[in-house]
Amino acid sequence: MKQYTHAWLAFKAIERLEKVDLSPPNRKYADSLITWFKINRDGTIKGAWYPDSVIKDMANSHVLKFTPADQGNKDFRKLPTNYRMYEFGKTTALYKKPYNVDKHDNLPNRCEALAHSVIDNLKMQESEEKGSPIAPTDNHVATIFFMLSHYVADAHVPFYCDNRSFSSGCDLHGHAEKEWDDEIRKYYRIDTQTERFLYTPEGYPLLKPDNQYNTSFLKSLENELNNRDFKITWGSGNRNVYDFMSGVCQYSYLLSYGFVPMGYDETNVSSSNWHNLDGQSPSFDDLSVMVFTDAIDSIARVWLRVWRKYVKWRK
Repeated sequence: MKQYTHAWLAFKAIERLEKVDLSPPNRKYADSLITWFKINRDGTIKGAWYPDSVIKDMANSHVLKFTPADQGNKDFRKLPTNYRMYEFGKTTALYKKPYNVDKHDNLPNRCEALAHSVIDNLKMQESEEKGSPIAPTDNHVATIFFMLSHYVADAHVPFYCDNRSFSSGCDLHGHAEKEWDDEIRKYYRIDTQTERFLYTPEGYPLLKPDNQYNTSFLKSLENELNNRDFKITWGSGNRNVYDFMSGVCQYSYLLSYGFVPMGYDETNVSSSNWHNLDGQSPSFDDLSVMVFTDAIDSIARVWLRVWRKYVKWRK
């Protein structure tokens, strides 16, 4: 995903937490996170792009590449039952079939490490005297939060979890991510000089006065989220960020083979046919809704659970 897409997803995750029904204890945790986020929101566009612009660990830490195999692991984790990727993946021919995973890739580990880093830095900030030179600032902690959302979002991009080389050939990966980012920039007001969205009175990215928004997949995903329960669970059997993100990557792999069916790869997918491959399901618009709705819920879930763990420590 590109810069504005990552930042927009982070804002939508916080907006999601503000709108959904939560138990009274979780509502308190969510409200304190929302308040903290809004104080630090101006760094979202830059911070959520830090993994690509500064860290640059794309080769292994933004990906977990799967390859169908004759023999290998057949285990698939569970996800929250209303995840579109989970629902779709269980219908695919590769579900419960053997696969291999590139041993050098570590996207779930990266997410787990950053989740711990958020909590560690908040604890350090809490423990140090005011003015201490080693105390992390809110801006520093917020940047780690935004970085975490970047890696969580990347796990939902099918091309990050498919060992076919879709960044070569016609660069299908690049075409898809450009369409997503173009859509964000088309409909939302962004001050590119200060690298920040313009905000609604509620503090979220402001739409341009364009009535064509209702025809965008962004409107479709918003409608879907508004009619979808938010589940704080990781999914049955998952214990932590690592387990959850490992499951997300598995279903992202299955989604990739739905959108780019077996028999296609970087040698025969072109800039003219990638929207209309034989046997392609889902369509690109439907894939986009799946990826974005699940990514928003995942960022919201990971952030809330990380924040809750820190607040419980404070008590």
